[in-house]
Parts: sequence; structure tokens; C-alpha cells
Amino acid sequence: MKILSTVAVLSALFVSMTAKADMVTDAHGNVGYDTAAECDAAVASGTARFYTPFTHKAPLKRKGEVKVQTATLKDMGEQYARGACDVGVGRRMGREGVSTVLQGKFIPFSPEMPVNVYTDKSGSAVRITMAQCDNWFSGSAPRPVALVSTPVASAPVSTVEEEVAPVVAPAAPAFAAKPYVFGTLGALRAGTKATYAGPQNIYGVSNDNDTRFAGQVGFGTQFNDWLGAELFYTGSAPHKFDSTAYLGNTTNSDLKTAVDNGWIAGTQNYVNETQQHTYGARLTLGKNLTDKFRLFAKGGVAGTTMKIEEVTGGQSSNSSPTLINSTVQSGLNSVNGAVKNKLEGQKGTFARATAGIGATYNLNDKLAIRGDYDHYFKKNYDHNGHTYTAKGKHYVGVGIQYNFR
Repeated sequence: MKILSTVAVLSALFVSMTAKADMVTDAHGNVGYDTAAECDAAVASGTARFYTPFTHKAPLKRKGEVKVQTATLKDMGEQYARGACDVGVGRRMGREGVSTVLQGKFIPFSPEMPVNVYTDKSGSAVRITMAQCDNWFSGSAPRPVALVSTPVASAPVSTVEEEVAPVVAPAAPAFAAKPYVFGTLGALRAGTKATYAGPQNIYGVSNDNDTRFAGQVGFGTQFNDWLGAELFYTGSAPHKFDSTAYLGNTTNSDLKTAVDNGWIAGTQNYVNETQQHTYGARLTLGKNLTDKFRLFAKGGVAGTTMKIEEVTGGQSSNSSPTLINSTVQSGLNSVNGAVKNKLEGQKGTFARATAGIGATYNLNDKLAIRGDYDHYFKKNYDHNGHTYTAKGKHYVGVGIQYNFR
């Protein structure tokens, strides 16, 4: 028995040493073996160094492939419980392949290795590639590790490669949601239209647009190849809207008549510095046009808060010189403070629909350049008995998107 045990140990050691002797290593530390049996034996003995990709490529569907999903090699069936020992291939159809020194060698792949699973319109898996780099295996799926026979008393240890049946990958697992965050910088064009009745027979009008530096940040999730959702915030530097206060015998609804009849004694011109904050949720619907470029549409709802932080100006002008005198001029000056007190601090919050388009360009599998255009639709709202119109807003920005998986 001692002799047989010694023979078994020496035989196993011989197989392991032979495998190492025929092993080659590339500059990235990845290894390959001359034969499948040597690779299988290294995996069985626990000495195999599993392959680690060193390039990054997004998945790219080929003709007849309608969907790509991510899984691990062991998810492809029991035959991959130990992983794979597959022949390394070079550049093929836009993918780099393994290092030159490993091409034609049998490379060990871990059962935990992430893979891309490409399926046809029936949902059947038709091709498997390495997830990080999208490199091809030697065929539509890698060769599984074959079982290695264990030593028996009646014969020395030997390695026997099982006959490997053609690999048929099972149906791909459900698409795993892909979360991401993004941030862009650009410009926001906004406008306001309002009329209000002020103290001391004042009638105010504001109808202006302004463009300011702005930014947007958000969190999103891609549910499948087409559909996703995002939560976002858009903020900007304060917008400055011009407004005019009219003094005279007029009412909110009859300004034109008052002007036509010369009932306006004079005007005061102001600038309303307005801060805006917008929070929203939206769905995205898009498509990968290439392995790097994605185009998508957006639609949802946003809540906007507008607050007049400061009112400046108050310069007088004569609308009806025949009515201007020192008394009227004194009246115009006296209402300056009243108008500012009425407007400063005014705040309104309302919901509005939003829609837009966006695009991403992948720099690698984690990082992408992102561009956005968002339109916030016009919204009328009442505040303190007055009607205001928040004109349609337009945001354009460019920035970065980071994908967590």
C-alpha cells in the first residue's frame, strides 16, 4: 500500500510539473498551456492562474442577435462548474483577442468570470464572449474543463480528457438593472410673464427671458436595452427679469385702455433677480446605435420653485408728459420702496411636464461622455391672487456619466 501511495503521489507531481513546464505567460500575467489535458490538470490541481482581461469593450450585437445580457461562466450550465480551458484567439471582427503569445494555447477561465450572453429573437443563447473586453472564445462558447481521473491502486495516475459534447448554452438570465450617476454643465434659458396690482394705484407687468449658467445632476437605472428611469436636479445662477410698474388711474385688466386714454402718469423699471430650483423624475427610451454611442428620449414631470431674491432699479420715466408734475414725480418715488417690498421674497412652487433628448459616448465600460437637452413646458399658476406664467425653459448641458456595472 505504501508503494502504491508513493506511485500515486509521484504521478500527480509529474503531471503538475509537466503542466508547468509547458506553460507560457504573457506580459499581463495570463497563462496558456500546449494541450487541453495540461490545462485541465492545472485547474484540477488548483495551480491554474485564471485569465484576466486587460482591455475594455462594450458589447456589440452581430447579425441575428437581438439582446445581450451579463452572467458568469458557471451560469451557462453544469459543464462550466470548474470553468473552461479554451484555445486563445487573436483579433477577430473588431475585438482585440488575447496576447500573441497565448494565441493557440489552452487558457484557463474561471467559473466566476463575467461573460456576455447574446440571444436571438427566440431568447436562445447563440454566442458567449468575455464581458469586460467582449473578446471571442474559440467558438460560440468556450470549451469546458474536462474531468481528470483520480489515482487508483491498480494503475498509475493518468489524465483522461472526456469527450466534450457540443456546448449549448441555456437561456440567458434575466437582464440585471444597471445603475448610474451623471452630471452635466451648460445653460438654462427661462422666462416669466406676470401682471400684478400693487399699492398706491400701481399696476406691474413683467414679460422677459434670460439665459444663465446651469448644471444638472442625477441618478438613473437602465432596466433593459431600451427602457430606463432617472431622478434629477437642475439648478442655475439667478435669472434677471425686467419688469415695469405703472402709476396712474388703471386696473389689472384694463392697462391698454388706460394707456390709450392717457391715464398713466409714469412708470418705474425694475430688475427681478429670480432663483430657480427644479427636481424631477422621468423615463428614458433609447437604443445603442454602435457599441459606444447611445441615443435616448426623455419624458416625465418636474417640480419648479421660483423665488424673487432681490429687486433693483426703480428708475422713473414719463409715459404721459402732460400729467407729470412735481406731485406725480414725488408719488413715483414714494412707490419705489412699496414695489420692492411687494416683489422681494415672492415664491411659487408648481409642477410641469418635461421632455428632451440625450446621448452618451462610452469611453470605457464604466465612464461615458453625456449630453442633454431638456424642455420644461410652460405653466400658469396663481399666487396671492395674481396669475403668473412660467415660460417654457430650455436646458442644454454636457458632462460625464458613471456606470456602476
